[in-house]
Amino acid sequence: IKPEWHSDDPNKGAIKIVMTGSAADKAKMQPHIHDKKTKKLFEKRYKDTDDELQLVIVRDMWLTGFDAPCCHTMYIDKPMKGHNLMQAIARVNRVFKD
Repeated sequence: IKPEWHSDDPNKGAIKIVMTGSAADKAKMQPHIHDKKTKKLFEKRYKDTDDELQLVIVRDMWLTGFDAPCCHTMYIDKPMKGHNLMQAIARVNRVFKD
């Protein structure tokens, strides 16, 4: 991952981390904990094919009810099964017309 892909500005940058958290989380995680409005902005940016945002690292979000036909690759780093696994697979199993 290239450092120039990152920006502290929520409206800029090619990579973002989207997660829920609290003040009790470790200090190194705090910059990645955003309010609901900012998380919605990231979602909107990710779905916009003209936006520079291309890579999103997500923790326990954007599976159920999230639809982004432009998403073509997903890496999963936790055990999943049943309905949750099917939801995750379905995220990248969509027809996208660019």
